[in-house]
Amino acid sequence: MKLIRPIEISDAMLSSSTVAENDHPAWNAGTAYVTGNRVILASTHRRYEALAASTGINPATDATKWLDLGPTNRWAMFDARVGTASTRAASLQAVLAPGAVDAVALIDTDAESATVTLTVDGVTNYTSTLSFNLGGNAIDNWFSWFFEPIGRKSTLLFLDVPVYANGVVTVTITRDNPADIVSCGSLLLGRQLSLGDTEHGVDIGIIDYSRKEADQFGVISVVERAFAKRMTARVVMPTDAVDDIHRNLAALRATPVLWIGSETFESLTVFGFYKEFSIDLAYPTVSYCSLTIEGLT
Repeated sequence: MKLIRPIEISDAMLSSSTVAENDHPAWNAGTAYVTGNRVILASTHRRYEALAASTGINPATDATKWLDLGPTNRWAMFDARVGTASTRAASLQAVLAPGAVDAVALIDTDAESATVTLTVDGVTNYTSTLSFNLGGNAIDNWFSWFFEPIGRKSTLLFLDVPVYANGVVTVTITRDNPADIVSCGSLLLGRQLSLGDTEHGVDIGIIDYSRKEADQFGVISVVERAFAKRMTARVVMPTDAVDDIHRNLAALRATPVLWIGSETFESLTVFGFYKEFSIDLAYPTVSYCSLTIEGLT
């Protein structure tokens, strides 16, 4: 079990992006806006819709005049939230100077492949390309081979990135067909923290927020809503690491991080919070940590 503590991407860190920030016209203090007008605010990288006529009222400061519609297309993949995504046809590339990080993760991404490159002073020190294709692992007959849709992962992990304080990270996400749209829900960069070895018997599933109601005649109506992944796991750790792990977990009590129960199974990767944890100092050299993790919707 390990986790990635993502850093907050600032304007200074994002050197360039192929995703344009032109969702709507930029807000102008001298423009008279009417109900329904939409704008973007460069200082917050968010989109807003006018709820009432106004002039000179900053959208970020008055919620009675402006409705926050969410991040701009360029910054959606950096907002550390599930449910928003940056999109672009054929390919998407972001160049960042994030400082000392050793991991890059792509979450809720629809594409064929992704490449991460690290350069230091113009010299390439690391490059890795991974595929979202499942590789036919779930295909066990000829009918499925020919007629089932191609299975793809939505998460890729680059966990062997070398640490350089002045490194420049380039992330390129591509589609095989240039007419297809690349969609990236979250691009996370950060430092890893190892908690120990995940034991067998991990319990995984989802929390479904959809509504299912029956009327007086027994007719079922369903309102589909978002869902969150969940995971319950027990980790084996050295007893002499208990204080350090306890301190780090306590510090993350209100911070969404990427939990990686196993690199083999995508379903054991959850971006969210721990609901609770407990540590059992079972033996002089070996202890156990039980974690209940809930993902973001």
